[in-house]
Amino acid sequence: MKSYEKTIIFNTAKKEEVIDVTRECQEALAESGIMEGMALVFPLHTSSAVFITDSDFGVARDYMDLLVRLVPAGAGYRHDKTDHKQNAHGHLRAILTGHHVSCPVTRGEFHFGTYHTLYYLEFDGQRPKEILIKIIGD
Repeated sequence: MKSYEKTIIFNTAKKEEVIDVTRECQEALAESGIMEGMALVFPLHTSSAVFITDSDFGVARDYMDLLVRLVPAGAGYRHDKTDHKQNAHGHLRAILTGHHVSCPVTRGEFHFGTYHTLYYLEFDGQRPKEILIKIIGD
């Protein structure tokens, strides 16, 4: 069994942002040479998350809007009282989202349906961020 990893590094433009990372993940998979296996897409920050949904960007934006309504910033969270960044809302949103995803790999490609798209959700941005892509298989 082979293993491959790549870290994607980028800067987010906004505090809260939705970014399509499908292409970058597909590039990492192609670089790996792995034909059958699994890929882990794992943000290296606890105030961000990755999820899969429809390729219509409106759905991803709607999800971010829903999370903002469910977990508003500055709502008196305990973490905000102990951390100077006051980003408890970002951590809580990431927990609700599930933080990371695993994707099946078949014949050297993600085994996705027609409209599956990988999105990165940033809840505390405007600084460098990283996503680890770890692929294992043959």
